[in-house]
Amino acid sequence: MSATPPSQPEENVPTAKSGESQTHRDLKRLALLWAQMNGFRIAAAEVSLPNHRVRMDVAAYKPQRVREARRDTRTDRERLVWKTAVGVTAIFECKASTTDFVRDARSMKATAERLQALHEKKGRAEQELCLHYPSIRNGDSLFQEYETLNFERPGYERYEKIIREIRRLSDRLHGNTKFDRLTKYGAANLFYVVAEPDIVSSHLLPCGWGLLERVGGDLLLKVKPHWYEVPEDDRLAFFQRIALAATRAVNREHGAIFVPEGFAGREMPTP
Repeated sequence: MSATPPSQPEENVPTAKSGESQTHRDLKRLALLWAQMNGFRIAAAEVSLPNHRVRMDVAAYKPQRVREARRDTRTDRERLVWKTAVGVTAIFECKASTTDFVRDARSMKATAERLQALHEKKGRAEQELCLHYPSIRNGDSLFQEYETLNFERPGYERYEKIIREIRRLSDRLHGNTKFDRLTKYGAANLFYVVAEPDIVSSHLLPCGWGLLERVGGDLLLKVKPHWYEVPEDDRLAFFQRIALAATRAVNREHGAIFVPEGFAGREMPTP
Protein backbone atom coordinates (compact mmCIF):
# COMPACT_ATOMS: atom_id res chain seq x y z
CA MET A 1 0.00 0.00 0.00
CA SER A 2 1.45 3.34 -0.95
CA ALA A 3 0.25 6.90 -1.11
CA THR A 4 1.71 10.37 -1.22
CA PRO A 5 1.15 12.08 2.16
CA PRO A 6 -0.13 15.65 2.14
CA SER A 7 2.71 18.15 2.39
CA GLN A 8 1.12 21.58 1.99
CA PRO A 9 -0.45 23.30 5.04
CA GLU A 10 -3.37 24.49 2.97
CA GLU A 11 -4.33 20.87 2.27
CA ASN A 12 -5.96 20.76 5.68
CA VAL A 13 -8.29 23.65 4.77
CA PRO A 14 -11.81 22.68 3.60
CA THR A 15 -12.54 23.41 -0.04
CA ALA A 16 -15.42 25.72 -0.88
CA LYS A 17 -17.04 23.10 -3.07
CA SER A 18 -17.12 20.08 -0.76
CA GLY A 19 -16.33 21.44 2.72
CA GLU A 20 -13.77 18.63 3.05
CA SER A 21 -10.01 19.11 3.29
CA GLN A 22 -7.51 17.29 1.13
CA THR A 23 -6.02 15.74 4.28
CA HIS A 24 -9.40 14.27 5.20
CA ARG A 25 -9.83 12.85 1.70
CA ASP A 26 -6.35 11.31 1.90
CA LEU A 27 -7.22 9.65 5.21
CA LYS A 28 -10.38 8.16 3.70
CA ARG A 29 -8.37 6.78 0.79
CA LEU A 30 -5.83 5.25 3.16
CA ALA A 31 -8.65 3.75 5.26
CA LEU A 32 -10.13 2.12 2.15
CA LEU A 33 -6.74 0.65 1.24
CA TRP A 34 -6.02 -0.55 4.79
CA ALA A 35 -9.44 -2.18 5.10
CA GLN A 36 -9.07 -4.12 1.87
CA MET A 37 -5.51 -5.20 2.66
CA ASN A 38 -6.77 -6.60 5.97
CA GLY A 39 -9.56 -8.74 4.59
CA PHE A 40 -12.37 -6.18 4.37
CA ARG A 41 -12.61 -6.59 0.60
CA ILE A 42 -15.99 -4.87 0.34
CA ALA A 43 -15.70 -1.19 1.26
CA ALA A 44 -16.96 2.27 0.32
CA ALA A 45 -16.69 5.88 1.43
CA GLU A 46 -19.55 8.12 2.56
CA VAL A 47 -21.92 5.33 3.58
CA SER A 48 -25.12 6.46 5.25
CA LEU A 49 -27.18 4.79 7.95
CA PRO A 50 -30.49 6.62 7.46
CA ASN A 51 -32.23 5.05 10.45
CA HIS A 52 -29.54 6.52 12.70
CA ARG A 53 -29.01 9.78 10.75
CA VAL A 54 -25.26 9.32 10.45
CA ARG A 55 -22.89 9.06 7.50
CA MET A 56 -19.68 7.08 7.92
CA ASP A 57 -16.43 8.21 6.35
CA VAL A 58 -15.61 4.62 5.39
CA ALA A 59 -17.56 1.41 5.97
CA ALA A 60 -16.19 -2.05 5.24
CA TYR A 61 -17.29 -5.68 5.25
CA LYS A 62 -15.15 -8.82 5.58
CA PRO A 63 -16.75 -11.87 3.93
CA GLN A 64 -16.52 -15.06 5.94
CA ARG A 65 -16.70 -18.76 5.25
CA VAL A 66 -17.23 -21.44 7.86
CA ARG A 67 -17.04 -25.22 7.78
CA GLU A 68 -20.07 -27.26 8.76
CA ALA A 69 -20.85 -30.97 8.82
CA ARG A 70 -23.27 -32.21 6.15
CA ARG A 71 -24.46 -35.75 5.53
CA ASP A 72 -23.68 -37.16 2.10
CA THR A 73 -26.86 -38.93 0.92
CA ARG A 74 -24.87 -41.24 -1.37
CA THR A 75 -22.50 -42.56 1.28
CA ASP A 76 -24.64 -41.79 4.36
CA ARG A 77 -21.57 -40.20 5.94
CA GLU A 78 -20.94 -36.77 7.32
CA ARG A 79 -18.35 -34.56 5.68
CA LEU A 80 -17.12 -31.03 6.30
CA VAL A 81 -18.01 -28.45 3.66
CA TRP A 82 -17.42 -24.72 3.34
CA LYS A 83 -20.42 -22.37 3.42
CA THR A 84 -20.76 -18.62 3.19
CA ALA A 85 -21.50 -16.95 6.53
CA VAL A 86 -22.46 -13.40 7.46
CA GLY A 87 -19.24 -11.40 7.63
CA VAL A 88 -17.60 -8.84 9.92
CA THR A 89 -18.44 -5.14 9.70
CA ALA A 90 -16.18 -2.18 10.42
CA ILE A 91 -16.47 1.62 10.53
CA PHE A 92 -13.62 4.09 9.99
CA GLU A 93 -13.93 7.73 11.06
CA CYS A 94 -11.20 10.06 9.78
CA LYS A 95 -9.89 12.98 11.83
CA ALA A 96 -7.44 15.48 10.36
CA SER A 97 -7.12 17.80 13.38
CA THR A 98 -7.47 17.81 17.16
CA THR A 99 -10.44 20.20 17.08
CA ASP A 100 -12.11 17.87 14.60
CA PHE A 101 -11.69 15.02 17.09
CA VAL A 102 -12.71 16.61 20.41
CA ARG A 103 -15.69 18.94 20.19
CA ASP A 104 -16.40 19.45 23.87
CA ALA A 105 -13.43 20.62 25.95
CA ARG A 106 -15.28 20.90 29.27
CA SER A 107 -13.05 19.60 32.10
CA MET A 108 -10.77 18.36 29.34
CA LYS A 109 -7.54 18.37 31.36
CA ALA A 110 -8.90 16.59 34.44
CA THR A 111 -10.89 14.10 32.37
CA ALA A 112 -7.88 13.33 30.16
CA GLU A 113 -5.61 12.73 33.18
CA ARG A 114 -8.13 10.39 34.79
CA LEU A 115 -8.64 8.53 31.49
CA GLN A 116 -4.90 8.08 31.09
CA ALA A 117 -4.62 6.51 34.55
CA LEU A 118 -7.59 4.24 33.85
CA HIS A 119 -6.13 3.10 30.53
CA GLU A 120 -2.89 2.16 32.27
CA LYS A 121 -4.89 0.02 34.73
CA LYS A 122 -6.87 -1.41 31.80
CA GLY A 123 -3.64 -2.40 30.03
CA ARG A 124 -2.37 -4.26 33.10
CA ALA A 125 -5.70 -6.08 33.49
CA GLU A 126 -5.70 -7.06 29.80
CA GLN A 127 -2.22 -8.57 30.13
CA GLU A 128 -3.54 -10.74 32.97
CA LEU A 129 -6.55 -11.79 30.91
CA CYS A 130 -4.39 -12.71 27.91
CA LEU A 131 -2.38 -15.06 30.14
CA HIS A 132 -5.27 -16.76 31.91
CA TYR A 133 -8.09 -16.65 29.31
CA PRO A 134 -6.94 -17.58 25.77
CA SER A 135 -10.62 -17.85 24.78
CA ILE A 136 -10.85 -14.03 24.54
CA ARG A 137 -9.29 -14.16 21.05
CA ASN A 138 -11.90 -13.67 18.32
CA GLY A 139 -9.86 -15.51 15.67
CA ASP A 140 -10.81 -12.93 13.04
CA SER A 141 -7.33 -12.55 11.51
CA LEU A 142 -4.48 -14.77 10.36
CA PHE A 143 -2.09 -12.18 11.80
CA GLN A 144 -1.86 -11.83 15.58
CA GLU A 145 -1.24 -8.08 15.46
CA TYR A 146 -4.64 -7.56 13.79
CA GLU A 147 -6.63 -10.13 15.76
CA THR A 148 -9.23 -8.52 18.00
CA LEU A 149 -9.84 -9.58 21.58
CA ASN A 150 -13.02 -9.63 23.63
CA PHE A 151 -11.74 -8.88 27.13
CA GLU A 152 -15.25 -8.75 28.57
CA ARG A 153 -15.96 -12.38 27.70
CA PRO A 154 -14.56 -13.92 30.94
CA GLY A 155 -16.67 -11.64 33.18
CA TYR A 156 -13.65 -10.33 35.13
CA GLU A 157 -15.20 -7.99 37.73
CA ARG A 158 -12.18 -5.70 38.19
CA TYR A 159 -11.83 -5.24 34.43
CA GLU A 160 -15.53 -4.51 34.00
CA LYS A 161 -15.35 -1.85 36.73
CA ILE A 162 -12.47 -0.12 34.90
CA ILE A 163 -14.36 -0.24 31.60
CA ARG A 164 -17.50 1.25 33.18
CA GLU A 165 -15.46 4.20 34.49
CA ILE A 166 -13.73 4.69 31.11
CA ARG A 167 -17.10 4.68 29.36
CA ARG A 168 -18.48 7.27 31.78
CA LEU A 169 -15.56 9.63 31.18
CA SER A 170 -15.52 8.90 27.45
CA ASP A 171 -19.19 9.88 27.31
CA ARG A 172 -18.25 13.20 28.91
CA LEU A 173 -15.86 13.88 26.02
CA HIS A 174 -17.73 12.27 23.12
CA GLY A 175 -21.37 12.14 24.22
CA ASN A 176 -23.90 13.05 21.52
CA THR A 177 -21.21 12.95 18.84
CA LYS A 178 -21.04 10.59 15.87
CA PHE A 179 -18.70 8.34 17.89
CA ASP A 180 -21.30 8.03 20.61
CA ARG A 181 -24.20 7.36 18.26
CA LEU A 182 -22.41 4.69 16.22
CA THR A 183 -21.40 2.61 19.25
CA LYS A 184 -24.69 3.17 21.07
CA TYR A 185 -26.61 1.86 18.03
CA GLY A 186 -24.27 -1.14 17.69
CA ALA A 187 -23.67 -0.13 14.08
CA ALA A 188 -20.69 -2.47 13.46
CA ASN A 189 -18.44 -5.12 14.98
CA LEU A 190 -15.34 -2.92 14.88
CA PHE A 191 -14.72 0.84 15.04
CA TYR A 192 -11.56 2.71 14.06
CA VAL A 193 -10.44 6.33 14.32
CA VAL A 194 -8.14 7.16 11.39
CA ALA A 195 -5.97 10.15 12.26
CA GLU A 196 -2.98 12.24 11.37
CA PRO A 197 0.13 11.72 13.59
CA ASP A 198 -0.13 13.04 17.17
CA ILE A 199 -3.76 14.11 16.72
CA VAL A 200 -5.35 11.48 18.97
CA SER A 201 -3.91 10.16 22.24
CA SER A 202 -4.87 6.55 22.87
CA HIS A 203 -6.47 7.32 26.25
CA LEU A 204 -8.72 9.94 24.61
CA LEU A 205 -10.20 7.52 22.09
CA PRO A 206 -13.94 6.87 22.34
CA CYS A 207 -14.41 3.78 24.47
CA GLY A 208 -13.99 0.63 22.40
CA TRP A 209 -12.54 2.34 19.31
CA GLY A 210 -9.25 1.37 17.72
CA LEU A 211 -6.70 3.83 16.34
CA LEU A 212 -5.09 3.84 12.90
CA GLU A 213 -2.45 6.55 12.57
CA ARG A 214 -0.93 7.76 9.32
CA VAL A 215 2.79 7.09 9.06
CA GLY A 216 4.09 8.41 5.75
CA GLY A 217 1.85 6.90 3.09
CA ASP A 218 0.52 4.04 5.24
CA LEU A 219 -1.71 3.50 8.26
CA LEU A 220 -0.31 1.90 11.42
CA LEU A 221 -2.58 0.13 13.91
CA LYS A 222 -1.76 1.83 17.23
CA VAL A 223 -4.74 0.62 19.32
CA LYS A 224 -6.82 -2.50 18.70
CA PRO A 225 -10.60 -2.00 18.73
CA HIS A 226 -13.05 -3.70 21.06
CA TRP A 227 -15.25 -6.39 19.51
CA TYR A 228 -19.00 -5.61 19.45
CA GLU A 229 -21.54 -8.35 18.86
CA VAL A 230 -23.99 -7.37 16.12
CA PRO A 231 -27.02 -9.44 14.94
CA GLU A 232 -26.68 -11.06 11.52
CA ASP A 233 -29.63 -9.11 10.08
CA ASP A 234 -27.97 -5.81 11.03
CA ARG A 235 -24.67 -6.90 9.46
CA LEU A 236 -26.46 -7.82 6.23
CA ALA A 237 -28.22 -4.44 6.19
CA PHE A 238 -24.81 -2.79 6.73
CA PHE A 239 -23.44 -4.75 3.76
CA GLN A 240 -26.33 -3.49 1.61
CA ARG A 241 -25.59 0.14 2.58
CA ILE A 242 -21.99 -0.32 1.41
CA ALA A 243 -23.23 -1.75 -1.88
CA LEU A 244 -25.59 1.22 -2.38
CA ALA A 245 -22.83 3.75 -1.68
CA ALA A 246 -20.44 1.96 -4.06
CA THR A 247 -23.13 1.88 -6.77
CA ARG A 248 -23.72 5.62 -6.43
CA ALA A 249 -19.97 6.26 -6.73
CA VAL A 250 -19.73 4.14 -9.89
CA ASN A 251 -22.78 5.89 -11.36
CA ARG A 252 -21.21 9.30 -10.74
CA GLU A 253 -17.93 8.20 -12.31
CA HIS A 254 -19.65 6.96 -15.46
CA GLY A 255 -22.37 9.60 -15.66
CA ALA A 256 -25.10 6.98 -15.23
CA ILE A 257 -28.19 8.70 -13.83
CA PHE A 258 -30.75 6.24 -12.56
CA VAL A 259 -34.29 7.38 -11.75
CA PRO A 260 -36.50 4.69 -10.16
CA GLU A 261 -39.94 4.14 -11.61
CA GLY A 262 -42.44 6.57 -10.13
CA PHE A 263 -39.88 9.34 -9.45
CA ALA A 264 -39.66 10.81 -12.94
CA GLY A 265 -40.00 14.60 -12.70
CA ARG A 266 -39.86 14.52 -8.90
CA GLU A 267 -37.05 15.01 -6.42
CA MET A 268 -35.25 11.79 -5.59
CA PRO A 269 -35.40 10.68 -1.96
CA THR A 270 -32.11 10.69 -0.07
CA PRO A 271 -30.91 7.06 0.23
